[in-house]
Amino acid sequence: MDSLGQKIYAYIRKRYILGLLLLFPIAVTYFVVAFAFNSLDGILQPFFRAIFGKNIPGASFVTLFILVFLVGALSNNRLVKKILELFEKVLQKVPLTNGIYTTSKQVSTAFSGGGKKGGFHMVCAIEYPKEDVWTIGFLTNTIDFDGTDHGFVYMPSTPVPNTGWLVAVPRKKIKVLDLTADEAMKIIVAGGLGASKSLNSLPEVDAK
Repeated sequence: MDSLGQKIYAYIRKRYILGLLLLFPIAVTYFVVAFAFNSLDGILQPFFRAIFGKNIPGASFVTLFILVFLVGALSNNRLVKKILELFEKVLQKVPLTNGIYTTSKQVSTAFSGGGKKGGFHMVCAIEYPKEDVWTIGFLTNTIDFDGTDHGFVYMPSTPVPNTGWLVAVPRKKIKVLDLTADEAMKIIVAGGLGASKSLNSLPEVDAK
C-alpha cells in the first residue's frame, strides 16, 4: 500500500473508531431504555386490547407510571397505608411468595437508605481478589461467623453494576471509605474514571 493509501486508511480507521466511541454509549442507552419501555408497555396491553380491540403503544407504560406516582404520593395516607399493610400480610402468608416479597422489600429498603445502618450506602474496600489489591463495594451487613465478626460485602461489577458478587470478609479487614454511594457507583461504572486524586477510609463503623 502506497503512502497515500496508508494515510487514507489511517484516517478512515481513526474516524471510524472515534464514531464508535461516540455512538456506543448512545446505542447502549437506547437499547436499555427501549427494552425497559417495551417490557413495561407489554404488561397491561392485553387489557387495553380487550377493551379497545387493539394495542395502544405506550399506554401500559404511562398507566404504570401514573400508578407508581400515585402510590408514592399517597403513601402517607392512612387508608393507603392500611391497604398496603393488609396486602403485605396476605403476601407474607403465601408460600414461596412470602420469601420473594420479604427479600425484595429488604433490597428495596437497602437501596433507598431506609435502613438505619448498612444497606447499599456504606461504601467500603476489601483486599480482593488477593492481598494488596483493593476492590470497592458496599458493606451491607455484619454477622458472627464462627465466633468472629464478618461483614457481607457486595461488589458491583464494571461497567454493569446490576451484577456482582457477595463475599463474607473479616470485619477487621474491611475499610469503610469516605465516599457516598453515588460517588462509588460513578467510579465503578466508569472503571475508575472521575475518581478524586485521593481516597480515604473512615474510623470503624458498625453495619449491624
